[in-house]
Amino acid sequence: MDHETLTPLPGAGLRPRVFDSISRLLPRVLNREIPVISEDMKLMSELGMRSANMLELLLEIEDDLDIQIEVEDISDAAMTSVGDLADFVASHAITDG
Repeated sequence: MDHETLTPLPGAGLRPRVFDSISRLLPRVLNREIPVISEDMKLMSELGMRSANMLELLLEIEDDLDIQIEVEDISDAAMTSVGDLADFVASHAITDG
């Protein structure tokens, strides 16, 4: 049996940190308590985020993780759920390291 070598996806190591950062920052950005934040929680429909909140959250994530996020490719799909946003940030992050 042949074994394939799996190469991690770009940003795969960063993704758990991004999700943790989003979980910590969302209550502050939305100015309310959010008891449990899950991957499939809808940013707009469940949490009531607006585009201004999204921009603030992205800036906060950049500061928190010391990264820059390439936002030119951001789409509605990237902003659907917490998990989608974490995927987008992890795959569009520019780090100094």
